[in-house]
Amino acid sequence: MILAQFSHFWWLGIVVFVIGILAWYFVKRYTNKQQMPFFFNNQNVKPTNYIVATKAVLFVVGLCFLLVAVWQPQWGQDLQKTQKKGLDIIFTVDVSKSMNALDFSQGREYMSRLDATKFLISRFAKKLASDRIGLVEFAGESFVASPLTLDHTIFLNFLQNISSDDLGKQGTNLAEAIEVSIARLEVQSENEQNGSAIVLFSDGDETITSDAKKMAEMARDKGIKIYTIGVGSEDGSPIPEGQDAFGDIKYKKYQGKTVMTALDPESLKEISKITGGEYFHVEGASDLKNLSKKLSELPTKIIDEENVTPKKERYLGFALVGMILFMLGFVLPEYPLVKLKIKK
Repeated sequence: MILAQFSHFWWLGIVVFVIGILAWYFVKRYTNKQQMPFFFNNQNVKPTNYIVATKAVLFVVGLCFLLVAVWQPQWGQDLQKTQKKGLDIIFTVDVSKSMNALDFSQGREYMSRLDATKFLISRFAKKLASDRIGLVEFAGESFVASPLTLDHTIFLNFLQNISSDDLGKQGTNLAEAIEVSIARLEVQSENEQNGSAIVLFSDGDETITSDAKKMAEMARDKGIKIYTIGVGSEDGSPIPEGQDAFGDIKYKKYQGKTVMTALDPESLKEISKITGGEYFHVEGASDLKNLSKKLSELPTKIIDEENVTPKKERYLGFALVGMILFMLGFVLPEYPLVKLKIKK
């Protein structure tokens, strides 16, 4: 048996009311001994001990039943099946070295493309409470950092831990990133791809020859939309490579010249267009408002089923028994019945 919390506070009010009535009754009884309760007014008749004891037992037991009712006893189970509907969304994040370029700023601090991406996703994920979300990171190869889950706290923990040092093979392989993301959706969606989407964050600076277009067509054929997010400046930014002895940022160089990496949106636009998605260039969290609107237009699907077995409420029976016992305690006279003699 489970004793639940006070979700029915009005029962507590009943108990307080009954205790108040009892207090009033006994005070009245002992302050006015000449008045006999309940239709008896024979001063020569004394109360019998067993009747007094019976009334006391009725009051005490009744009070106990009411107190149990206040705590809402529960036992037994009702099997109920619940379904949750939402979307399956894979966030596919570019973690190549070019994503370390400091294109963004927060206050007086510069922020890399990757850190800005993690910030944007963490803010955006708060709007997806009813959706399963997963994470794939990619560079020259891809890795599933988080499977699809409804536990967004776990997802955010995985998100904050990804870095440009996670993958051994550098570069930007968009085709493999899309392929791994599709495979992850298929594994956990049981081939029901309606209500599935890939949100791909990248600077589009593809350095590995890959067939991203073919993978985009595969996603389209499976009913998966890909929304691509261009991260970074089209003017180009240097790629930091640590600090020198004076604490100044060192930038990547090639043949004595600082390497510049710029946002290349063309491949990202083509991928989203093929799948019926859309391309967005973001510079802040507000730029993802349109993405949120697009995702809300997708058809939802059943993403979680569970059998719920709530306990049955049993407090009503205790309350009724308690009230009946109290009424019997009041009605039962303390004095033996006096036989009335009829004069003939």
